Amino acid sequence: MSDKDAVMTSANVNSEPNKGCEALKSWEARLPDESPKAFKAFCLYRAMGYKRSIKACLELNGIEPNKYGSWARYARLFRWNERAAEYDAYIAKETEREILAERVERRKRQMEMLNGFDELVQKRIKTLKPEDLNADGAMDLLERSAKLDSFITGADKENKPVQGELAITFADSFKDL
Repeated sequence: MSDKDAVMTSANVNSEPNKGCEALKSWEARLPDESPKAFKAFCLYRAMGYKRSIKACLELNGIEPNKYGSWARYARLFRWNERAAEYDAYIAKETEREILAERVERRKRQMEMLNGFDELVQKRIKTLKPEDLNADGAMDLLERSAKLDSFITGADKENKPVQGELAITFADSFKDL
């Protein structure tokens, strides 16, 4: 059995697509005529990220600079730039998906905390006596509630009110209290 046979993957063993399995991407498997050595070199190159270059890859991996010519030939023959760009696009999509999932989870936790906070505030409000609450205290509660709600729901990012607008709008309502 030759080196070529030893590293063959399911994507290039036969030309028939894998039934019931997702096809391997261009960066995941050796191309039909790509040697194991060329594929290993591609994998090192691919792993370097957006600022990759053959020269930098050789240096980073302690490979002799005289290999540059064969690596450049491999890169041309086996479309390294194209395959690496497809890999980068895939990684970017996966990263975006993870970030979105984290944001959704964070928003869920914030909503749970807000609900818990609402319950605590509701209990506290029931114990307040209206005669003990002055205009400033009522205004403070109202502003804090509005700010917290805007932050949690994301409304603070859409239509930002003018600074102090809430206080000016409602201050007149408490004027003669």
